[in-house]
Amino acid sequence: MGLVINRINGLIGIERTPSRLEIRIRNATLELKTHKARVSIQSEKPKVLIDQYEARASAGLKNTADRTREISQRAYQRVMEFIEKKAADGDMLAAIEYGGNPIAEIAARDSWPQYESNIDFIPKTGPRFDVTGSLKIEWNVDEIARGVEGRYIPGRVDIYYRPSVVRIYMRQYPSIKFQYIEDARGSIGGGAGRVVDIRV
Repeated sequence: MGLVINRINGLIGIERTPSRLEIRIRNATLELKTHKARVSIQSEKPKVLIDQYEARASAGLKNTADRTREISQRAYQRVMEFIEKKAADGDMLAAIEYGGNPIAEIAARDSWPQYESNIDFIPKTGPRFDVTGSLKIEWNVDEIARGVEGRYIPGRVDIYYRPSVVRIYMRQYPSIKFQYIEDARGSIGGGAGRVVDIRV
């Protein structure tokens, strides 16, 4: 006879679901709206105008119209002077009561005319300068007054947490199996012994 023991160990199963942490962030937003100032600049380039006609005219370089006008005025003046001279000579010849020899005096005067001499410089006048040009600046006062407009949207943080889960269970239960085998010696016919099976 004999005793046979079979043992099966127990097994424990562990299932674990890890925890989970979710963080969702919405960034803050700052919206700025700028009202640009509008500046309008209108400019005319400066010009320097130099008029040299007066200076040239004082040196005798005149245009046709001015030259004709000057000659006519001078001719008129000479005619008036000649008329005045002849009238004075007539008066002198007519005044016989004063005596003398007016014809000889008139002849002597006209034979040796007297001229005035002087020193002058040309040109007598300088050139005339005229400066033209402008700068005009305009801006929009209403846009400048409004300046910058801002709108702030705060951020947001959402947190979601799922805790971990641990499940423990028996994957295999333990057991012990006993087998007792009786010896068949001495039995008639030499048959096999009897088996006694006991499980715990």
